Formats: sequence, structure tokens, C-alpha cells
Amino acid sequence: MPPATYQVWWASTEGCSQIRGDLGRIKWYVVPGVSTFPTDEGEKVGIRIQTGDDVRIVIAGNYVEHEMVVRHEMLHALLNRAGHPAEYFQDRCHLTWETWAASRPTNEAPPPPDGDKLS
Repeated sequence: MPPATYQVWWASTEGCSQIRGDLGRIKWYVVPGVSTFPTDEGEKVGIRIQTGDDVRIVIAGNYVEHEMVVRHEMLHALLNRAGHPAEYFQDRCHLTWETWAASRPTNEAPPPPDGDKLS
């Protein structure tokens, strides 16, 4: 069961994307005590993995309360695809490091880790 805050973030992500989905279908995993974790695609702070109807989101422990990181992976789940279509990740939802920072007051936009490590 994800934290209650994730329900609010899910609703925000549904709103900006104009796509509805079922938060309850996602299985959440945390890699404790790390800022990144290794994947076949390189180091990541978060990743969505889908096999058939099974959707898993894995988040680095140091980012489980970072709204942009969590919502970025939520948006992948709603879109049901890999890649980062600019229409959704940049224009509509501002869920990249650059667009998130530009859309927030300075004190709400912590710096990203070295390199783009979102999936």
C-alpha cells in the first residue's frame, strides 16, 4: 500500500495528463538507503516495470517522498509506455528535472542527482 500522499499525487498526475488509471494496480518497491540503484539501463532514481498486467514501480529510498520522481513514474504507468513524450512530461505535467525546477519556487525544487536518472 503506497503512502496516502501518493493518492494525492496520482490525482494530480491524472489531472495534468487527462488520463485516468487505477493506482491500486501498481505494486510499489523501495530500494532503502540509496539515491540511485542499478538497472539494465544504468543507474536510476525510479523505474516503472510492466510485465503483462503487472505494473511495478521501484523508487530509490532517498526519493520516496520526492513528488516529481514519484509522479514521473506514475505518469509512465498512466501512459502505459516507455519514453518521455514532451507533450506529457514537459508541457502538461512538468515531470522532468528541468521543467519541475522551472515550475516551482527555488526552495521546493531540490537539485537532481548527477545526470538524468529517471526512467
